Amino acid sequence: MKIRFIMHDVYGRGGGVLTVVRGLVEELAKRHEVELVSLFRARDEATHRLPPGVPVHTLIDNRPDQMPTGQTGRARRTASQQPSRLIPAAEPRSRHYSRHSDEQLTQYMESLRDGVIVAMQPGLSIATARLAHESTVSIAQEHRPFVVRPKEIRAAMVEHFPRLDTFLTLTDRDARRYRRIFKGNVDVAVMPNATPNFAIAQSDLSNKVVIGAGHLLKGKGFDRLVAAWSMVHQRHPDWELRIFGDGKNKPELERQIAELELNGTARLMGYTNRLPEEMAKASIFVLSSRVEGYGMVLMEAMSCGVPVVSFDCPTGPRDIVTHGEDGYLVPNHDIDALADAIVEMIELPHEGRKALGAAGLQKAQDRSQAAIAARWEDLFREQQATKGKIPQ
Repeated sequence: MKIRFIMHDVYGRGGGVLTVVRGLVEELAKRHEVELVSLFRARDEATHRLPPGVPVHTLIDNRPDQMPTGQTGRARRTASQQPSRLIPAAEPRSRHYSRHSDEQLTQYMESLRDGVIVAMQPGLSIATARLAHESTVSIAQEHRPFVVRPKEIRAAMVEHFPRLDTFLTLTDRDARRYRRIFKGNVDVAVMPNATPNFAIAQSDLSNKVVIGAGHLLKGKGFDRLVAAWSMVHQRHPDWELRIFGDGKNKPELERQIAELELNGTARLMGYTNRLPEEMAKASIFVLSSRVEGYGMVLMEAMSCGVPVVSFDCPTGPRDIVTHGEDGYLVPNHDIDALADAIVEMIELPHEGRKALGAAGLQKAQDRSQAAIAARWEDLFREQQATKGKIPQ
């Protein structure tokens, strides 16, 4: 079976979606012909390890030494300055899309007449729905919660997604919301993310370290975590908070840390491509997001045997964390409750934290790459059978 995953840029830093795709592709490639399709490429080496043996097909190579010259180059520059007609301006990456990317996407999609094409980012999902040939199984998966998608994006989904074979969400809550707006015109199903395969040692939970990780943006809520940490620090000054990631909110967080006199105990560690190793040095992981698509980072922490504390934000944490069994859930926006939960976990006997971590590790293993990949394969076969093709 030929399976293609189309992404914005598989060479960039990306985030949770790229992590999910890399793991899924690596597992599927053991049994199928799989290809990664990168709409853009801007660097020679990928920031994260790409699945070994899986080819990457780049549609637009923006590396300086790959830019065309002469008349071809002028035509490309002109088209690149014109806004996309395929992808709505409300798409988060809209500034990257143009008439040139429209042309390349159209040319690529029209070349496909078999197999499966999967898109996992909103602009490319809309383009796939509009352009994929009816003989190709077309699937889109949403990785952000329903509530954060602008009305323009939802309207484009309602208009174009009936041409998809299947639209997937990560949670039942979002599936119900999308079914309401699609009014029976789109096949909606739930497909959770798998746990990344982290071949590293588990945390022994002995270090007095609490960790958070993600883009330093408002939605990730690290300002809330720092505010909570100011209360935790008063009761446990020997513990340290480490926040990994970068983003435009870094200066604001630095000021907040200084104003709360937390320098030295709350540290912004910057971006790392070795997050699993850093998680294995921690004893508690905290997710402070205002909103999540799924909260994949919770599964990453659990796979390292690290117990978690999370806001019960939309959507995902409630689908992952069982309160009191493998972590703690606290009401969204309640910073005092977040601080109390962190303190409670700190004050647990070491064996108590180990029990939470072990339960989380078991949950992560139950959602392994192999188990989730098998569900994807079942979906592919069902859709190929519906199209009258014989699955292989």
